[in-house]
Amino acid sequence: MRALLHSSYGEANALTVGDAPQPSPGKRQVVVQVAAASVNAADVFRMRGIPRMLRVGNGMRRPKRRLLGMDLAGVVSAVGSGVTRWRAGDAVFGEGIGTFAEYALADEDRLAALPLGVDPVDAATLPIAGTTALRALDVAAIGPGTRVVVTGAAGGVGQFAAQLAALRGAEVIAVCSGRNVARVRSLGIDTVLDYETEDVLRTTAPYDAVIDNAGGIRIRDWRRVVVPGGAILPNSGVRGPDGGALMRVAKATWHGLVAPQRVRVFSGTVTSEALTELVDLLAAGRLRPLLDDVHPLDEAPRALAKVATHHARGKVVVTVSPAASRATSGAA
Repeated sequence: MRALLHSSYGEANALTVGDAPQPSPGKRQVVVQVAAASVNAADVFRMRGIPRMLRVGNGMRRPKRRLLGMDLAGVVSAVGSGVTRWRAGDAVFGEGIGTFAEYALADEDRLAALPLGVDPVDAATLPIAGTTALRALDVAAIGPGTRVVVTGAAGGVGQFAAQLAALRGAEVIAVCSGRNVARVRSLGIDTVLDYETEDVLRTTAPYDAVIDNAGGIRIRDWRRVVVPGGAILPNSGVRGPDGGALMRVAKATWHGLVAPQRVRVFSGTVTSEALTELVDLLAAGRLRPLLDDVHPLDEAPRALAKVATHHARGKVVVTVSPAASRATSGAA
């Protein structure tokens, strides 16, 4: 099969597209013929092998696992022993292993049925970013009347966090660059700030929660504008005033011990239940992904390079198999 090959740590220009062995399913796994796979920041971290702790178990000098990609949408082509939920021909989406390829492995409980009429490209944007956004809202206790800031609101997690918070009845203050203000507002977000000209820290009323996907503001500064008992969730791997990802985790842990707010580092978990919640909203037109660009598999290195700039205007998606896009039925 054809796949994006990751043979050395570095930038996207070191990636190639070539032949790789087609995977076979293990116990409670399926093989999915991939129609589309979206790029996440985590794919860039793995590509670069930075932070270096990511190399533990995956090769310190060069990657042992040569395939990249986690999000996918497509059609089940084979099932392993113990699989009861899926059968060959089912249209699914979710989290897989090495998804920038014609075929990818996935655990059966990290997939959900792809409803009729839902574009695999749209569905492929949801698994990692969407479930991370859901987790952020739960950790921050976002509900009706909550006043929540979402930074990086045009990015993967940010766009879904802003929309899902609004659907829960929260007052959402979305923050993004000026060129993305209109796009984020088109998602149904009334208050969108341009961080280049407006200061989210200058507010007449405190915030109940901050979901910071950009990392451009220090945690100590967020503490000045978030109510006691509120939530501050730093969620960025980009180097900023609090340092890189590991330093930000350390500082969040310290602030969590001394601050009157709940300062938490969190991560999402892809489950069938969370995926179904997201895709039902997508199918009903209540959730809409912002797409930056769509690339064929042969241009997958360009897709990774775009996300690596941290300036993608929404999700970047790689399309793989046209045949897998013609799926007409999900699992019952």
